[in-house]
Formats: sequence, C-alpha cells, structure tokens
Amino acid sequence: MLLEKLLKTGVYNKMSVYAFPPLCGENPHIIILGTFPSPLSREKDEYYGNPRNQFWRLIFGVFDVTFDNPDYDTKKAVLFASGIALCDVIAECEPDGALDSGIRNPVYRTKVPEFIAGMRISKVFFNGNNAYQFYRRGIGEIERLVLPSSSPANARMRFDEKLGRWREELRGE
Repeated sequence: MLLEKLLKTGVYNKMSVYAFPPLCGENPHIIILGTFPSPLSREKDEYYGNPRNQFWRLIFGVFDVTFDNPDYDTKKAVLFASGIALCDVIAECEPDGALDSGIRNPVYRTKVPEFIAGMRISKVFFNGNNAYQFYRRGIGEIERLVLPSSSPANARMRFDEKLGRWREELRGE
C-alpha cells in the first residue's frame, strides 16, 4: 500500500501505527475513550504512558488512592477496581508527532458501540473534546460526555479543577 501511494503521489508516507487493544477488567460500568496513544505511550506500551499526561493522577485522585509513582499493573488494578475500561477511538493512523492534530489517515474502531453494549457499560466518557469529535466523525453519534483532557497540551485548566470535574462526572459528586 505504501509503495502504491509512493508511485501515485511521489510522496512517501509514514507507515500506519496501531493503537492498543481495549483495557478492560471483568465488569466495567464506565468506559473512557481517548484518541490515539502518544509516541511515548507506544514506546512504553502503556495507555497514558507519558508522565506529563495527568490521566493516572486524575484516576487515582477521583477514587482517593495515593499516587506514589505506581507501576502499570497497579494503575490497571485501580482502574479495574473502579469499574473503568479504556479504549481509543482510532485503531490505526499515520501519526505526525504526539498531538491529535498530527493524526493522519485514521482508521476508526467502528466496533466500539458493540463492545460497549456487549460489556453492558452504562457510561461513556471522552478524554477531551478531540476524542468525541473523532468518534462522531468516524463512528457515529453518541451522548456527549466529555471530560477535560488529561493531555499536557491542555494547560488551560489547573489540575485541581480537572480533578473536580472528573470526580463529579465519574463518581457523581
């Protein structure tokens, strides 16, 4: 396919990169949808692997668990104990950098609605508006429950403000 693109356009495009499989415990009731893993997350083979991304600090804070540089297994255990699953809206793309604006030629995870229904997930949240917009563009309409993005690129909101919004949405407080 890349050779075909090169021959047609004379431009070499980066190879497609694939997202992680959904991260899910036994009985999730909430799913948080992101866009696509950053280069650092892919390098570490972890959802939200960039230490500057506030996702894990937010999850631990929402559920009143001390965040003391936990390993990935501990992070997943807290997530699963809280009934939360993770998945990205984009299954594959040609990323140009770490920002969502650098996502090229996305292939959407069109089976996400079936996954949600099959797992009997009752609440679907988006980690930032970009995840919601990609979902609408590539998968379909869904209730708009958008959390403030945990990305380091979202510096408009202080951590304690984000934590308050995440806690309010995820715990109903």
